[in-house]
Amino acid sequence: MNDDRLIRQALLDAALADYGTADLPEASSFSTKYLTWERKFLRNPQAFAQRALRPLWKTALRSAACFLLVVVLSVGTFMTFIPEATAWLTNLYRRDFSEYGTYYYEGNESLMTEDLRDWTLGYLPEGYVQTDYIDLENMIIQLYNTDDPTMEIEFDYQLLQGHGIWGLDNEYHIISPVRVNGMQGDFWQGIDGRPNFLVWFDEANKYTFLLMSRQPCDVLIQIAESVELVK
Repeated sequence: MNDDRLIRQALLDAALADYGTADLPEASSFSTKYLTWERKFLRNPQAFAQRALRPLWKTALRSAACFLLVVVLSVGTFMTFIPEATAWLTNLYRRDFSEYGTYYYEGNESLMTEDLRDWTLGYLPEGYVQTDYIDLENMIIQLYNTDDPTMEIEFDYQLLQGHGIWGLDNEYHIISPVRVNGMQGDFWQGIDGRPNFLVWFDEANKYTFLLMSRQPCDVLIQIAESVELVK
């Protein structure tokens, strides 16, 4: 075992001598598809790793079983918690798989060609400033930070088009229905220190929004209720 470590260290030292002082190539520009995947991966790397290592037959079997179960259970859940369940189910629904849940919106394919409008946060907790703005063409990502990097706030939004919209980890989150200025949404409470998610749907303007942070539910709802169009 000691010999293996010596050999490994010697190889590392040799590589450092050869390349340690070499000029690094310029960073490549990444596609919007990759940036979207990267954001989703960084939200929960463990779940992505588990799915990658699972045999294909097992993934297919579990997904099929989960889909059949969720179709039944999700209808019951929406009917229980949402008074306007009939109207809601005709447009928007959530499918829960073994490690993630995905929201789907039916209709509005014409919005595929519509440009995203600019939305902003009217309220932020004290000390927060915007640190990044990422335009992925079909989705905008805004990042806000304070002195504590673990308390970052991410604000995302996109049009309600006829396809899957948000895919969120449900293995380490407890989901409960909420309302944001009268609009339907869900609060995903993180477990074991994971960030919380707040997702809500503005069907009048045909937009959906997502906040991610370790801030508690009441703070995220206060932020969400301050969202407004940039004039």
